[in-house]
Amino acid sequence: GLTDVAYAGLSMKEYPQIKRFVRDALGCACPDEVFRRIVCKAADNGQGTKIEIGGRLLIYLIDVDPAPWCIDEIAAALQRGVAERNRRGFNRFRLLLVAPRPERLYSTACQAFENSPYRDDRAHLHVVDAATVSSFFPLPKNDA
Repeated sequence: GLTDVAYAGLSMKEYPQIKRFVRDALGCACPDEVFRRIVCKAADNGQGTKIEIGGRLLIYLIDVDPAPWCIDEIAAALQRGVAERNRRGFNRFRLLLVAPRPERLYSTACQAFENSPYRDDRAHLHVVDAATVSSFFPLPKNDA
């Protein structure tokens, strides 16, 4: 119901920031009309946030601790995202990993992405500084 619209700490008034973030930080050239419908909610598995834009673009936004085990987490998120994109008819899937020190995560994330059998030309990986994300809109808090 109504909670879906303002889920994960983001309210409707922050949707212009989401549009700006997707365009500026992720380099997405989606036309304006795509941004008329934005759904932002907790990911189905409770890890991170899912942003759906215009029925075309699916984004998983996940806070990642750059530990060695995160390769499995990244691979699993890519698999889930590509499967959901295909099942629900989105054009593209973007896996957005948010880290306090993205340079520590970048090569590990790229390796996990490149080695995944689920990777295709409609799936994209972004490793972004947490400060960059929070400069566009407040990051959801996972605490209950």
